[in-house]
Amino acid sequence: MSYKILAVDDESDVLLIVKTGLQTEGYDVITASNGFDAITLAKEEKPDLILLDIMMPEMDGFETLGKLKQDDSTAQIPVIMLTGLSERAKIQQALVSGTQYYVVKPFEFEDLLVKVRTALRSSSESV
Repeated sequence: MSYKILAVDDESDVLLIVKTGLQTEGYDVITASNGFDAITLAKEEKPDLILLDIMMPEMDGFETLGKLKQDDSTAQIPVIMLTGLSERAKIQQALVSGTQYYVVKPFEFEDLLVKVRTALRSSSESV
C-alpha cells in the first residue's frame, strides 16, 4: 500500500526536497504552498499524513492545523510540523494543537523519514 502525504510549505525548495525524498521511499506526495490549498487538498485527496510549515503567508500553520482538526473529514489525519521555528513555546503549542511531531529546519531527511514512518504506523494501528 502506498501512503499519500500532503506536504505544505511556502518555500518551493523545501517542498522539492521533501517530495523527491519521500517519492524515492515509495510515498505518493502531493504539495501545497499555502494553508488554503492545504485544506482543500486534504478534503479532496484524504492524505494519510500532512507535513505542515508554520510560517506561511495569509494563513499560518497553526491556523491551518486548527481548521483541519475542526473538520470531521480531516481531523484524524496525523500532522507533522516542519518549520524553522525552534522556540520551546511554538513546539509546545504545536503538540498541544494535535501534531504528532515537530521537526525543525534545516533537518536531516533520515530524521524526518523516521517520524513519517512512525506517524503513519501509529495512525494505521489506531484505525
